[in-house]
Amino acid sequence: MQTTAFLKTATVAASLGLAAVFGAMAPTQAEAQTELRLHTFVPPGHIIYTQILEPLAEQIEAETNGEVTMTLYPSMQLGGGAPDLMRQAQDGTVDMVFTLPGYTSPLFPRTQMIELPGLRDDGMATTELMWDLYEGGHFDPEYQGLKMIALWAADDAGLYTRDKPIRSLDDIAGMLLRSPSAAQAAQIEKMGATPVALPIPQLYPQLERGVIDGAMVPFTTILDFRMHEVANYFTITGPLFGRSQFVVVMNEDSYNGLTAEQQAVLDRLTGEEISRKATQVYLDRAAESVQFVRDAEGKEVIELSAEDQDKIRAVLAPIYDEWLADMESQGIDGAAMLSAAGVKSN
Repeated sequence: MQTTAFLKTATVAASLGLAAVFGAMAPTQAEAQTELRLHTFVPPGHIIYTQILEPLAEQIEAETNGEVTMTLYPSMQLGGGAPDLMRQAQDGTVDMVFTLPGYTSPLFPRTQMIELPGLRDDGMATTELMWDLYEGGHFDPEYQGLKMIALWAADDAGLYTRDKPIRSLDDIAGMLLRSPSAAQAAQIEKMGATPVALPIPQLYPQLERGVIDGAMVPFTTILDFRMHEVANYFTITGPLFGRSQFVVVMNEDSYNGLTAEQQAVLDRLTGEEISRKATQVYLDRAAESVQFVRDAEGKEVIELSAEDQDKIRAVLAPIYDEWLADMESQGIDGAAMLSAAGVKSN
């Protein structure tokens, strides 16, 4: 009896030991989960954060049964400034980012084609063009090491100022205007103003203190960044200027680290469809923002006449030839890109 009891005890102990060993080797549920960290400059109340990024995170978690989570870090919580975001995604400091290529324009000369003046009549058509160019390989060298999650264009860029309204081309001369990118800086210069490069989070304090006179910017920023508090005049220009581009990109190694099934989920939830949705979110927000300042006391919305739009269009026309020359100097076939966009070059 004692021998039998001893053998049973030894057997149980051995089983427990093996279980402990294999338990230590087997991944726990928490260890089996993959967390994707998305870093961005926008605050958590931003329209893209609430209507695109948060729903995407919920869908990813739901459709992978909790195996993959996407944690959002707004307002540069993980450090650095807005111009650092693309590098953070490329070097794997974070898994994903939402940002603008225009913040580091020299690194994205092909993508900056979208900021040529009057290239398309509206944001949705511009987003479709961007995907045609991206899928046609025209942007390829600029996104090496990255998986494109979303790629879209903003609403029309407009002009808003603090003290002096812009009612015509003549009013722009001599102003200091915020520029979101090198391409739009060139347009500001053509109109006789001086561009000041500023990421959007820095615009509010600079405009509030009168360091600059105003900004070239999509009107979604009126509400999303509370610009109605520091700007008083809002000039709707129509589709004269180039449109800012927005991207959500993912580190390629982070994507490759997912299982095939997880990658399939991500592929299904991202791409051109979510980009169209993001564009529409911006278009709706721009309309809401303009109506807000129309109704606000002490604010004025100005719409440029067709005559003034034509004057500005003529002033900006040489930018196409200048852009082509710049592309040629960098070994980029800009004419082929314009041709793909249905634009004839000289």
